[in-house]
Amino acid sequence: MTIHSRISTRNATRVTRRVMSPANSKIALLGKGMNWLHRVSPALAGNAVEHLFFTPNRLPAPNRYESLYEEAEGYTQLRVGHQTIPVYSWGFGPMVLMIHGWSGAGIQFGGFVGPLVKAGYRVVTFDAPGHGRAQGLRTDLFEMSEAVHRVAQSFGPLKAVVAHSIGSLALARAMADGVQAEHIFLLAPPRGLDSVVEGFGRTLGLSPELIALQRGRMEQRFGESVWEQFSFDALAPELPGRALIFVDRDDQQIPVGQSEIVFGKWPNAQIFRTRGLGHYRLLWHPQVIERVYDRLSGVE
Repeated sequence: MTIHSRISTRNATRVTRRVMSPANSKIALLGKGMNWLHRVSPALAGNAVEHLFFTPNRLPAPNRYESLYEEAEGYTQLRVGHQTIPVYSWGFGPMVLMIHGWSGAGIQFGGFVGPLVKAGYRVVTFDAPGHGRAQGLRTDLFEMSEAVHRVAQSFGPLKAVVAHSIGSLALARAMADGVQAEHIFLLAPPRGLDSVVEGFGRTLGLSPELIALQRGRMEQRFGESVWEQFSFDALAPELPGRALIFVDRDDQQIPVGQSEIVFGKWPNAQIFRTRGLGHYRLLWHPQVIERVYDRLSGVE
């Protein structure tokens, strides 16, 4: 199938590696401040890091997909914990659920809507607590996983699920707790929550001691089993469904090696490698959409 789109189907422009952008400069400065505060007051530094870790940034919705909100055939709200989240759907037929990553929103999957609806599927997206148009300021993977479970229960059997980045961990936990789908598509999945914490610390430039403090606080909050509850090493070998894992060699958010490990742990999974899409272009690039479409249509 050829996806007709305003987006070029030629190879994406390769992601460039900048030594230090203005945004990265602010992050580095923040990390230095946290490390200094840890030397002065470990408790205050721990509170600050914990607050940052559980507070997503609400990224702006892609302008090219804004009209999809008005075009949705279905809209409802669901209660997840103490927050209300929006759920949108387009089309009719077997359900394909989209799960965004940290600081993302369901509308990021707007590029999938037209092709899949035209092919006879119902595309469902939601914004997790603290994300997009949902209520809340802070959240965690347990709440995100609960959101997946609630949407799946409310909208019926799932033909397929497409999950991006940390949303893949929320999906894995929900599947371990009973959510089922015939086809699983994971875009740049991290290996586990443990690697997410390490990556968070590296991004900020936090000291090993401060990262260890955050790990300890998470164990106090959720229990020592929290790492196994959100680990593809532990979960993938037992998860049902036919998995296709997308990995881009230029991803600067989730190391390629982590997604490769997820592929190795999931029985009978397949992998689709790209170049130049980075972490976020996987969400809309025709190469990815066409591969999902072909798998659902039985072309491959």
